[in-house]
Amino acid sequence: MNNMRRLLLMICMAAGVIAVSAQTTKDARLKEIRAKYAEAKEKIAQNGKDGRSPKELKVQLNRMEDEEVYLYDMEELNYYFDETTDNDIVKKHPYFIVENWSNHGHTRYREVLLDEHQRVMFSYTHAETDAGFVVESRYYFDTQGNCIEERHNTDNSWSTSNSDMESAKRFVKLFGMLTYNGYFSALDHDKRQKPVTPMTERLSHIRKVYAQAKERIAENAEKDDPDALMVTLKEYGDDRPPRTTVIDFAITLEECYFISSHTTGMGYDGYAEYLFEPSTSDLIFSYTKGLEEGEQHEWRYYYDENGQCIETKSNSEETDDGFYDKRAAKDLMAIYQFLTKED
Repeated sequence: MNNMRRLLLMICMAAGVIAVSAQTTKDARLKEIRAKYAEAKEKIAQNGKDGRSPKELKVQLNRMEDEEVYLYDMEELNYYFDETTDNDIVKKHPYFIVENWSNHGHTRYREVLLDEHQRVMFSYTHAETDAGFVVESRYYFDTQGNCIEERHNTDNSWSTSNSDMESAKRFVKLFGMLTYNGYFSALDHDKRQKPVTPMTERLSHIRKVYAQAKERIAENAEKDDPDALMVTLKEYGDDRPPRTTVIDFAITLEECYFISSHTTGMGYDGYAEYLFEPSTSDLIFSYTKGLEEGEQHEWRYYYDENGQCIETKSNSEETDDGFYDKRAAKDLMAIYQFLTKED
């Protein structure tokens, strides 16, 4: 009997030790998260000061949700990141993300804190309706992505730890797509061959589609709230002159039909256009120009129904039948699809 009591006592003591250890681990993690949060806020406050290039990436989205109901969905993501160099390759690592979203008087402000491995540590959301109802939620995560603490200002919470974690992961993936080194989309070499039209007819068609796209873009710009998706990328680095890239996606509710990209920096000015066939999203024309050290070069590539270059116009001796333009266009289209797909 004494042995049984002794065993029960040992079990109770062990359970108590485990409970205390778990609470100690949780308290240590919460303390770490709060310290990292304060550190991130201070880094953001100093970002871009003392003559150093700001390490910040901004994504802006403005689109109509429904043609029948005049509602616009507007979102802005701001990423703050560190840089490391591995074999002369500069890599960017986000440590803090801010989301601002609004639709017809409803707003959402979200903060995401990441560790050095881009794992989510903390998420804070403040949402408000046009009637003034406010919902606030805070989620604290361990290194395995498990929520160890959550706090809400109301029982009527509009999010869960899982939904906030999924949103954060989506933000991180988008950052990786926007700041990759090299290309991330492979070109299709075994696509089913389509019938091609005669070259003269094809070029005439491309010019017609280009003119229509430019007209649509001009008309859209006249709207009070134009349909647009814009990515602004500020470039960055302590060891090189800063550059800014603005990517504009010309869109409708159903498709992206034109993409332009403009990069400016000290002694550099680069611009690119990518035209897509309506309804198929196939690249049919690309135009790029670059000004560096006072010298400007231009390239125009026209493509057939199978993506083969049928006409090249350039003032440079170096041409590539649009190979790199096709890769860039495919990457940009993948970013557009990721930004606009349903969660």
